[in-house]
Amino acid sequence: MNKKRHGTSLTFLEKKHLTDNIWAFRFSSDQPLSWVPGQFIRLEIPHDNPDDEGTKRWFTISSTPHDGFIQITTRVTDTSFKRALAALAVGEKVQLIEQPDGDFVWQESDKPLVFIAGGIGITPFYSMLKARGHSGQPVSVTLIYNGRTDELPFKVEFEEASRRHPEFKVHYVIGEQLTTEKLTELVPNISSSQVYISGAESMVEALGKQLEENGLANDNLHQDFFPHYNEESY
Repeated sequence: MNKKRHGTSLTFLEKKHLTDNIWAFRFSSDQPLSWVPGQFIRLEIPHDNPDDEGTKRWFTISSTPHDGFIQITTRVTDTSFKRALAALAVGEKVQLIEQPDGDFVWQESDKPLVFIAGGIGITPFYSMLKARGHSGQPVSVTLIYNGRTDELPFKVEFEEASRRHPEFKVHYVIGEQLTTEKLTELVPNISSSQVYISGAESMVEALGKQLEENGLANDNLHQDFFPHYNEESY
């Protein structure tokens, strides 16, 4: 990740409970902010007695540029940062210490697109898919959405999208770890597709390696690692 300093403040607007311990937090920016759906930012929330994970955290922007606000979506766990985030009062400011960045974005291709999300790793895909739907572009992609339980954020929105866009397919894999065997069962041509994987680092690395061993070209593999998540917490 490129570390670009950026002296922008974000003002907290509201939070919205999605499901389980997953919340969406919305902010406005004191300066114009542009991003491509799928990109991330880094926030700092100074707070008393920070734990080992500190006062700074990367987040994918889960809103789209046309929404009119900056949204991050995350599990609210017991870390000091997440407690500070959950305790923000409306109007309170946080510091944007790295402007939107990252290349985990929609890339046009003549190959089929496959999005693989592990839990909270759904956020870049939600932003990409919502933006394309809003602009009237085709949503030609197969989404494989893996969760520990069926309490999945944005599930209702994906169900609605699959009804509006027949070219959009979504498969849910609940309570089991993804394997190349399972992926090939759901998408037989996955080795000749453009594959995007987003989620806990251990899952993203393992699946990427397995897919490459099964014939997926490295140029057709796109990976987004979510720090601070693992197979028990994604």
